Amino acid sequence: MNSSDCDYQGLSAPSKKSERLDLDKVKGISRVDPLKELTNPQSTALAILECLQNNDPEGAMEMIAIYLDAINKTRLRKKTKLPKSTMYSALKHRNPTIKTLAKIMHDSTS
Repeated sequence: MNSSDCDYQGLSAPSKKSERLDLDKVKGISRVDPLKELTNPQSTALAILECLQNNDPEGAMEMIAIYLDAINKTRLRKKTKLPKSTMYSALKHRNPTIKTLAKIMHDSTS
């Protein structure tokens, strides 16, 4: 199968001449702002809760790290006044205390 044989829901693969596909005209496709979703505290909280319910502490820490990365770790580190090493350890799955996590999460939303 070559690229000209591809047809998914009426979409043909662009030709070799760099033809652009207008996604605004494709039914069922809408624009999404991933940063908006990644910085949504409710979505993040639900994802963390799901990880904890599934006994996946690494997944919970990963969700926290993704959330904090999305809101800018440097800005957050200055706001929390935590040492860089503490912040790094907390975000790199080094088993931070709940007190450290609470401070990071609180300062990320205030």
